[in-house]
Amino acid sequence: MKTKFLLWSTIIVIIIAILGIREFISFAHGGDEEVSRNNQFFKVVKEARETELYSELGDWASKMNAMLSEPLDDPKLKEANNDEGFEYYLKAEKVMGEFPYELINASNEMEKDHSNLFLLTSYISHKQFARTVHLGPNGEAKESTELVDQWAPTDEFTRQAFEYMKQIVNDIDVAVNHNGKGKLYGVTYLLNGKKASEVENFVKSGP
Repeated sequence: MKTKFLLWSTIIVIIIAILGIREFISFAHGGDEEVSRNNQFFKVVKEARETELYSELGDWASKMNAMLSEPLDDPKLKEANNDEGFEYYLKAEKVMGEFPYELINASNEMEKDHSNLFLLTSYISHKQFARTVHLGPNGEAKESTELVDQWAPTDEFTRQAFEYMKQIVNDIDVAVNHNGKGKLYGVTYLLNGKKASEVENFVKSGP
């Protein structure tokens, strides 16, 4: 909260520097001659907000890319003897749980990439349910680590879903934090990836 207050305080200072203190104070009270100044004010605010959102996306992508690329340090996973499918499930929960949702409508491309991420993480979650449904028909055993020895094996479709999720996060990280320089998998609409539709087809037709 303090960080956002400081950010917007900085934005106000920038706006005052651009418009001048008198224009800033009176921008809402002027007549037609103030329209262009007012438009400039709102343009600065919009651009500042977009910069903030872009920064939030970058922070999320950097954190999630690192998390997806390393063994997960979670006591639940240790209790499940580092079960492969359970690790995919826990990581998928983190990816969507921390996604900056105000970015979904930032662009049509971002909306599509979020949709693919949502479908992939939902798919992985459903697969964890399917692995344990014989132990509880309503999902009671999804996180019952004491029953891990009775869970069904992780299948190849779950592995592929996790891989696609990992690749999307990687490509967003490279695009936002590294100016597009780095390993790209071509799976995001954000970067006009050639394989973005391949991911979409997988999540919409996978078993």
